[in-house]
Order: sequence, then C-alpha cells, then structure tokens
Amino acid sequence: MKIGLISDTHITQKRGKLSQNVLKAFKDADLIIHAGDITQQKVLDELQKIAPVIAVAGNNDKLKLNKTEIIEALNFKVVINHATSYSNDFEKLKKFASKNNADILITGHTHTPHCEIIDDILFINPGSSNRPVKSDASVAVLTIDEKHKSVSDVEVTFIRI
Repeated sequence: MKIGLISDTHITQKRGKLSQNVLKAFKDADLIIHAGDITQQKVLDELQKIAPVIAVAGNNDKLKLNKTEIIEALNFKVVINHATSYSNDFEKLKKFASKNNADILITGHTHTPHCEIIDDILFINPGSSNRPVKSDASVAVLTIDEKHKSVSDVEVTFIRI
C-alpha cells in the first residue's frame, strides 16, 4: 500500500495550484493523506483524481474537516493531525499519539520534513509542497505491505517538489 503524504499546501488565488511534481509523486498512490493547511477545496479535488483522500483541518483552513482522523493501514493504526499547538514539542506529540494508540502519527504545521521513531511510534511530517521552511518543498510516500510488522519496517520516502 502506497500512501501519499502532503501538508501545508496553502493554495490561494495568488498561489495558484498544486505543482505537477506533486501529482507525479502520487501517481501510484492507493491513498493520499493531507495533514492540514489546505486552504482551498480545489486542492482536495485535484488529489482526489489520483486516489482517495483523507484530510484534516489545519489552523488556516475554513473547510469542514475534522482536526483528527484515524485510519487502519494494514497492520498499523495511523493518526493524522495538523499539530498546530505542539508540532515541535515531541513530548506532547508522543502523549497525543499514545492517547490515540497510534503506530504512526502524521502531522504538518512546521513546513519542514521530519521522520523519526520515538518509543515505537513513527512520527512523519511531509513538510510543505508549496511554502517550505528551512528545507526544500517536499511531500512523502509511506509504503506499507503485509511483511511490515513494526514501524521500523515501513518505508518513508521524501520527494523534493
């Protein structure tokens, strides 16, 4: 199962649309997760043409989305939250992930890509495809298959946009 991960697109009338490189990076995705700060429904509509989309609200979103979504991806419980108030505080992130029994926590808000395993929880922030901070514009692809039994087995690939 290939899951495209994106966050902090911040598409506005002035910032146009998703990069063709994002669409190319996700062309084989089975699912796309947007971790908030979408700002325009047209972003989700465009991603939906590639694969089903699960999205959460970020601090700049007026879209009617939940702040947290929880899904099962094969053997793993995946929790998605923009993490507005604690995105750089890994103790708070760890508590949030543990409270939700997450195997994988996908966040956004910092506009900086990050991937780390802490106490058997995989924390992923795909960065920003449109407004990066101290990094290149990026998305990520999470690959999970039947042989992956722990979060240390799953593959996370960051793609420069």
